Amino acid sequence: MKSLQMKYNGLQILFWLSYLAIYGYVAIFLQYRGLSNTDIGIVTGGGAILSIFLSPFISSLLSRIKGLSINKLIFTLYLIMIVIFTVLTIITSPIFLIMILYVFLLSLIAAMVPLFSTICMNYLKDGQYINFGLARGLGSISYAAGAIIVGQLIDFFNPTVIAFVYAIASIALLILLYTMPPYQIQEETTTKNQENIFSVIKKYRIFFFILVAFTFMYAASTALSTYLINIVKNLGGNTSLYGIAVFCMAASEMPIMSITYRLLKKYRSETLLLASAFFYVLRNLTICLAPHLIVLLIGMMFQGLSFGLFTATITYYVNDHLDESDQMMGQTMIAMMSTGLGSSIGNIFGGILQDSLGLNSMLIFVCGLTLIGCFIMFMTLKNKVGLGHRPLIKSTKNS
Repeated sequence: MKSLQMKYNGLQILFWLSYLAIYGYVAIFLQYRGLSNTDIGIVTGGGAILSIFLSPFISSLLSRIKGLSINKLIFTLYLIMIVIFTVLTIITSPIFLIMILYVFLLSLIAAMVPLFSTICMNYLKDGQYINFGLARGLGSISYAAGAIIVGQLIDFFNPTVIAFVYAIASIALLILLYTMPPYQIQEETTTKNQENIFSVIKKYRIFFFILVAFTFMYAASTALSTYLINIVKNLGGNTSLYGIAVFCMAASEMPIMSITYRLLKKYRSETLLLASAFFYVLRNLTICLAPHLIVLLIGMMFQGLSFGLFTATITYYVNDHLDESDQMMGQTMIAMMSTGLGSSIGNIFGGILQDSLGLNSMLIFVCGLTLIGCFIMFMTLKNKVGLGHRPLIKSTKNS
């Protein structure tokens, strides 16, 4: 079991390092290619919108193509992304082509998130214990450390060095993926009804409204993350300090994610989800109102109690509250509503507001979205909070 945990830890570490290369420095890379804030908003928003449709389509391939496993699907998608990123590193124009390629790159990496979550849940159903929160938290540490290193590399070379970081992480991930042991459950059982998203929404209304609330809060945090370099520079910082800010944000996720499984044995998942919403308010408002870089860094460190707590909890929530045949679609819906719809709202409007009305207008927009999301979460879960009262994952043999 320890060997399996270590390997899954490695998958999360390498995945989020590759995710950093694509998402974490998207503004810096595209600014280097001559794109404006509005252009960047269109690219990141377009990638998010495309992922709304691409994510369930990619997940449905598991049940449509006989013999296609999650591992084989991930391997294929990574090869496609490596080719796209290589092209983006070589070409410098036209801008329209760069925008289209990056949209596809963003949508593909976003569609990968539920696949890695499902790998863990499949092992759990097979009776092989994996601490998802710990592995996901180590992925955040990888993201944080990578942000520091990549920031320094960009200052020393130029933003195209990001592509080399992505290539190294991706190749290492594919090698590790090949060594992962098989599980005995049939993936078709988990994915047979996943294409029917509307039936899942109708069947699990509370789950849907939780995701609606998260969409607003994630849209706000996405706007802050995508255009964080502009906030840092506005407070007198540079690219290196941007890397430190990203480190503070991502590193704070690890401690919270690693203990989420234990927290869920004591508190109901609804309690933790509502708590994460309140911490989202504290996080986003602190960043928006930061008078200098120290306060900004403090705000970024609330990432663990907001995003980290929500992400780990909602993954277990799906496994505990949704029928097995609906769980793959449940994991996919998390990505659709967050990195899909939420990201598109935050990125598009964040870029447009900055270019038309200035940075402060985007910060006001962020505060409004955060408060709306927290309100929806409170109204959805106010009568469901409390202490835990049942096993979290019924099919796990060793806990």
